[in-house]
Amino acid sequence: MSNRRSDELSLSMRIPASRCYLENALLTLDGICEHCSVAEKSTVRVRKALQAALSESLEIASKKNQGLFDLKFSVSRDRMDITVENYILSDNKEDIEELDSEVIEAKLAFVSSLADGYKYLKDNRQKSSFSMQFNLEIN
Repeated sequence: MSNRRSDELSLSMRIPASRCYLENALLTLDGICEHCSVAEKSTVRVRKALQAALSESLEIASKKNQGLFDLKFSVSRDRMDITVENYILSDNKEDIEELDSEVIEAKLAFVSSLADGYKYLKDNRQKSSFSMQFNLEIN
């Protein structure tokens, strides 16, 4: 017999790094929160953090290049972890500006204030990633 609750889940999604697709990520988050009976107050906080994180990530990325967001949602008991990986799609290294971690962290400071845990990791010139952890109120 398993001790796992039915509201524990992991979900990954990939969307183009474009404003018109951000609502897809937010709708997915809303569905996860509803499925896991997350209280409205916690849902609003997580939603605001994810929306700000994705919007700021779009502003940081070069306007010339297309990109992708890989989002990983994980809920375990009363905790949610969200990892955002931002990929710039370009084979031409000259088109890709060096991502300045200090600038990125400054732009995402608001996001880190909404999360209970926040970690930024710069992988390379074409990819940056960060994770957010939230302690949730469950109905």
